[in-house]
Amino acid sequence: MSFFPPILLHYYITYRCNCKCTFCDIWRIDELCHVGDAGIEEVRRNLTDARKLGTRFVDFTGGEPLLHPQLPDMLEQAKNLGFKTSITTNCILYPQRAKELAGSVDFLHFSIDSSDSHQHDSIRSAKAFSRVGESIETAKRLGEVPDLLFTVTEENMDSLLPLAEMAQKLRWMLIVNPVFSHQLKRGLNAEILDRLEAVANAPYVYLNKAFLRLRRNGGNSINKPRCRAVTSTIVVSPENEMLLPCFHFAQSKLPINGSLLRARKSKECNAFEARQGRFAFCQGCTLNCYFDPSFAYKLDRYFYESLAAKAKYSWYKYALRRVSAGQSRNEALEGFDIGKIG
Repeated sequence: MSFFPPILLHYYITYRCNCKCTFCDIWRIDELCHVGDAGIEEVRRNLTDARKLGTRFVDFTGGEPLLHPQLPDMLEQAKNLGFKTSITTNCILYPQRAKELAGSVDFLHFSIDSSDSHQHDSIRSAKAFSRVGESIETAKRLGEVPDLLFTVTEENMDSLLPLAEMAQKLRWMLIVNPVFSHQLKRGLNAEILDRLEAVANAPYVYLNKAFLRLRRNGGNSINKPRCRAVTSTIVVSPENEMLLPCFHFAQSKLPINGSLLRARKSKECNAFEARQGRFAFCQGCTLNCYFDPSFAYKLDRYFYESLAAKAKYSWYKYALRRVSAGQSRNEALEGFDIGKIG
């Protein structure tokens, strides 16, 4: 087991989803396997063990996490243990569940896939665009400050600038999430990467340039791996298993059997950690959710670019809100015209 503690707990509390997104196939798991939701007592035990391991962040994910009826209880337990919490939602259920979640989610992400309602709903295979708008108004009334999460594909790239302008008006962060690539999925071409890089410095836009560098370099190399998926991240399934080496290429579903501590320190987990990024399926991989924490484990250009992106995120999300009351928003953004990009 690595000397370094894991940063993140990816907790899949359900595989159920009320969308069928074109860039995601997790909803097929529920259709094919009918996996049940995570049990609250198992979640509580695993959260306690993850904190003992030094984990600082927990992402309650799915599927659509708001489909789990006991999500507020999980968030309360996580906050009591000192976790920073995150949730990404398609917003279909957020307006009706917002009050019971308020104040419990440190990083609340509203997925929005296009500035055009028809394209957004087509990508989601659900009438979700209007619910995003309703969710924005609901969050504002409750004093919540979510981020907008935009998964960029070749099809919806033209929505980037309109969504960046929308984020500026809201003074919310737009997280630009380039669709990942691995052996089963195609990533983004060089032209789109160039267009993304041109927007990376825009106010209220978070785009980790290390992601773009990784893609330009051909993704993970199994001969010199940059992936630290097992070291950085614990992945737990709704069936109370630890997935190794990651969710997307789970070669082992290690039963937790009452102790995440024991499972994490097992010989099997150590063996996967020793081979992280070196499996044949790791070649060319650019899975954002694993490389983002992986970049923290080695001092190189990826590390510094990722750190700079996070510093920018913190500035716009937190520090800028506390800038002198006499400074207007326009003064804070003076000199930047997003309309001149690209």
